[in-house]
Amino acid sequence: MSKVRISLRDIALVFAKVGAIGFGGGVGMLALIRQEVVARRKWIDDDELATAVAMGQMLPGPFVSNYAEYIGYRLKGWQGMVVAVGALLLPGFVLMCLLGFLYFRYGGVPVVERIFSGIQPVVVGVLAWATWSIGRQNIKNWRGGLIGLVAATALFLRGDVLLVVLGCGVLGIVFSGVWRTQKPNISGSAVLLLPFFFAAQNSAPVLPVLLHKAGELALVFFKMGTVIFGGGFAAIPFLQHEVVELRHWLTPKEFVDAVALGQMTPGPVAIMATFIGYRVLGFAGALIATLGTFLPSALMLIGLIHGYEKVKAKPVVQAFLAGVMPAVCGMLFVSTIFIARTAIMGFIPAIISVAALILLLRLRIEPVWLIIIGAVLGFILP
Repeated sequence: MSKVRISLRDIALVFAKVGAIGFGGGVGMLALIRQEVVARRKWIDDDELATAVAMGQMLPGPFVSNYAEYIGYRLKGWQGMVVAVGALLLPGFVLMCLLGFLYFRYGGVPVVERIFSGIQPVVVGVLAWATWSIGRQNIKNWRGGLIGLVAATALFLRGDVLLVVLGCGVLGIVFSGVWRTQKPNISGSAVLLLPFFFAAQNSAPVLPVLLHKAGELALVFFKMGTVIFGGGFAAIPFLQHEVVELRHWLTPKEFVDAVALGQMTPGPVAIMATFIGYRVLGFAGALIATLGTFLPSALMLIGLIHGYEKVKAKPVVQAFLAGVMPAVCGMLFVSTIFIARTAIMGFIPAIISVAALILLLRLRIEPVWLIIIGAVLGFILP
């Protein structure tokens, strides 16, 4: 727990800022979270952030909201948890509701597409800067470098992110040598398996018959938030089956546009749930779908934290976490490459990306200002 006096208002402002400028998916947003709560305000250290990453990856649902929930809980208990994740999701939720209104009334959002076409190259520069910054602090020897390389290779080959993080944590244990002196810990194993136990339940709330459609919407997204591991992108096949093929709530074209908007807007990619919910039941549907997506992992996290407190000081757990941050560096590197392949489609976007990286490295400019500049350039340039 941080020794700095922190108010709920402070937590809300920081995570709202991350939610408003957090482009690039979960890994990119993790870099912004680290910049705000570790490097700048020192509310937690890198070890605690590694814990947030490890626990967030072990839970279903979008990763970045899991990180925010854990950090908020460590700073201010369950109130901090609610405030952190609520503030993180609020900007994307509001924007997605607005885009949903414009989309279903006017049939498209070309102006928004132009704006975000200027933001995307800036995101590449921000991710490259974050890769360098995090890597320089967390890869200090050949073991860390090897773990980062393993994580990058696995993610490049489309390996499951959860398995990559857990595997690199195991590598951290192997490299530390503590496994030679530690006896197996049943309680620690139980903590690691807890989210899988919850996922196996595959349960959802039952609402009155009068609210049949709202209940059906809650059922779909609560189920997704309970059983889908791997982040927002892993939810896409599930949602396509549920909302397009099975229930016909969206047409195939509308679903593709929902996925695109989920990647164009700040916040987790899974914020596309808001768009789908808006299509089904307007603002109320957007709220139901969003809560259904993010609530299950929050409930699981509370139980996981209490179990984790009993084992976190053990050397084997510390060694596991020592393998997590180098893995994050490797995954962030690959994420930068993947996003660059989509965002940099010409000479001008390449110049914007390089300029953003140089400004961040040399002048330490706030990423938010670069994102605003990118939005303006996207609007005025052909």
